[in-house]
Amino acid sequence: MINFRFHLISLVAVFLALGVGVAMGASFIDRATVESLRGRVDALDDGYRRRGAELDATRTQLGLSDSQSAALAGERSVALAARLTDVPVVVIATASVNDDALDALGTSLGASGATAAGTLRLGPSLAKLSAADLATVRARFGLRGDAATVRSRLATDLGVALAFLSAAAPPPSVGDTTTTSTTVASSDVVVSPTNADQARAYIAALSDLGVVRISDTDEAAGNAFPAGTGYRYVLVAGSDDAPGDIVAPLTIAEADRSPRTMTVGESRAPRPSGEATTTTVDQPKRGSLVAPLREGDVADAVSTVDDLEESFGRIAVVYAIAEQRDNGRVGHYGTGDGATAPFPTVPGS
Repeated sequence: MINFRFHLISLVAVFLALGVGVAMGASFIDRATVESLRGRVDALDDGYRRRGAELDATRTQLGLSDSQSAALAGERSVALAARLTDVPVVVIATASVNDDALDALGTSLGASGATAAGTLRLGPSLAKLSAADLATVRARFGLRGDAATVRSRLATDLGVALAFLSAAAPPPSVGDTTTTSTTVASSDVVVSPTNADQARAYIAALSDLGVVRISDTDEAAGNAFPAGTGYRYVLVAGSDDAPGDIVAPLTIAEADRSPRTMTVGESRAPRPSGEATTTTVDQPKRGSLVAPLREGDVADAVSTVDDLEESFGRIAVVYAIAEQRDNGRVGHYGTGDGATAPFPTVPGS
């Protein structure tokens, strides 16, 4: 006869054994899982430490490379020495370009032996003509049209003026409908220039109105712009500038009349030393500013550099000017769209 108490104790023992087994099994699995996860965390931490050390080493190497390239574009650069001895260079810059970028470019040009013939800053009022400025400019230059039309015309005529003062002898622009069709005849109006004297008068009138600002030049004899001729130009613009507003019409007008005397540089925010890039998703694509010139009718009449904020970009500007002077060649340099080479061919000593 089966004792009920014995049967109950047996059932309790079975369930107790099952519970103990489950508990022991669960604790074993938990320990194994924890150890596995801990091992993975340790491996990831070790990997991050190694990657951090590699990144620090890369930044150190980039910093060293930046220092070396900065020296190549610096005051006592052997790479630049005597490349542009006594070549008069005028730097033209849009309002968006900061002074540090122009100072760095000036250092590289100085190291090349170029003569600093002056700096022409295009004022903010040229990029965005107010109603008052528009009325004043129309009256002074005898123009008609809206702000965009007047701005394009001013940029074009400034390019014509620069061509008359450049290294090449530009053809006469008398009867050129692209520069005279909107002029209102008046004895007090400053007309589109047709010779070097009128070119200086035109630039002086722009300066009087604050449309441009001229600096770092000899103003002897009342000349707001250098009295000589034979200039070469470096036009510097920010990557955020709209190319069609000022850069393209100015460059096309100058290059059409005096080809291979201008180099256009695209500049963006400087890259911190040791960092690979500062490009963000909202930045214009590199080369977008100079793309219309690289693809247009003046592609064989003007040189472009799309990384002017870099040391090698500034060296490229010097070599591009030398290339134009020595061989009559132009090139499109950098790493952006339309670049034909990262850097000009290094000229012989």
